[in-house]
Amino acid sequence: MSKKRVVIIGSGIGGSAVGALLAHTGSYEVSLYERNKLIGGRFASYEKDGFKIDIGCHLIANCDKGNLGQVLRMVGRPDWVQWSYAARPAPTINFKGKRVRFPKDIEGLNLPPDEVGKILEFYGKAMSIPPEEYDAWDKRSVYSLMQEYTKNETVRAVFGLLSGIFFVISDQETPVGEYALCSKQMLMNKATGYPIGGTGSVPEAYVKSIKTDGGQVFLSTPIKSIAVENGRARGIILENGKKVDADIVISNAGNKPTVNFLVGREHYRSEVLARLDKYEYSKCVSMMRIALKQPVSDEKMVMFISRDDLSVLEQERRDGIIADVLTDVMCPVISNLDPTACPEGRQLIIAGGGTHPMPEKPDSAWFKKLENSMFNAVKIAYPGIEKHIMWTSFTTSREIDNMFGEGGNVIGIAQKVGQVGPDRPFLTDPCVKNLYHCSADSGMHGIGGELAADSALRLFELLESK
Repeated sequence: MSKKRVVIIGSGIGGSAVGALLAHTGSYEVSLYERNKLIGGRFASYEKDGFKIDIGCHLIANCDKGNLGQVLRMVGRPDWVQWSYAARPAPTINFKGKRVRFPKDIEGLNLPPDEVGKILEFYGKAMSIPPEEYDAWDKRSVYSLMQEYTKNETVRAVFGLLSGIFFVISDQETPVGEYALCSKQMLMNKATGYPIGGTGSVPEAYVKSIKTDGGQVFLSTPIKSIAVENGRARGIILENGKKVDADIVISNAGNKPTVNFLVGREHYRSEVLARLDKYEYSKCVSMMRIALKQPVSDEKMVMFISRDDLSVLEQERRDGIIADVLTDVMCPVISNLDPTACPEGRQLIIAGGGTHPMPEKPDSAWFKKLENSMFNAVKIAYPGIEKHIMWTSFTTSREIDNMFGEGGNVIGIAQKVGQVGPDRPFLTDPCVKNLYHCSADSGMHGIGGELAADSALRLFELLESK
């Protein structure tokens, strides 16, 4: 029996994971094409002056115990990625310059005594939702549920930060069901952490698995279009005009770019296009990598909050105002999680945050102000850090957009109310036969890269069932 020819567009988590799973069966002839020279899309890593730098991701919610590890287990290579958990010490919150371990040092948030009980009631309610009710609860936001228990702005600032970290959207957009599902997984697994060698080590392991099982991987090979004949995907057209025939085409490029640019809207029914056009992306964030001459912290992660007057802050953001100090920043100390991330005696800290609505045409001055705002937050989180800096590298939505498109966002189509669970974008293309979508867009549940791995696992199961 001849093998089915499978062409995969993109080496992000979704593309490389489904490629590894299919190649390992021995029933598919897998060829993966990546337009960039780096493997992994938003999960890619590169080296600079001996420091291992990630393109986008910070921490992994469930490491080997989640979807990313499940892919490696299914191809029989669970040890191809080593993981470091972000525990001992546990992450801390820097609240207005004061370290608080949450929930242990909750009094450090200066909350009225009765608010502490309300927090526990709110959190208890969210965590007690049974799985069969997640879809119903996804119609409500975390913000709306919290309002039933407390309207304290400090409490909202803390849980709002978690919404931003999980899904890169606000608490007013975050669905209760998805929030509860992901929180429960993390609580049970206790495996939040980081892959040794950088986030790129995960898709690199998947690609290595593809090659080990006889598949092919082509880097720096952009795709011009997907070849569609009589309503069927017949392969791909490379940028140089060469056609690659295939029985199955899998796009890791995201649902919207695949339909709009690789296939063409003329192949789709109007109701499908209308549904797709309504989907909104997650917010854009900025990231600062800070290379240090010597260590300044023994922590693994700090979550920085500078303000809790959120109603005022939200109006400022609508008015396009960037505060002198960025309001919420996530700061993993990468080299404390992974000693191989930098040369011996040095330290690498990543700061990420700032889901600011951007002007229609942001200029360099706007981005520079955002960079200064983030750096001011870092200096509060790590007093005296500026004395030990070798260099900093600031990445904005412009760079992400240039590499991956999709408006510069770091996840894809947002997991917001109305866009989660069964309301996620399609896995099987509704109009072009033999075409499938495998990325965070078509993932059902999970945080960041785990959402893309969910898409890969579900698509593999679907194809194997046929």
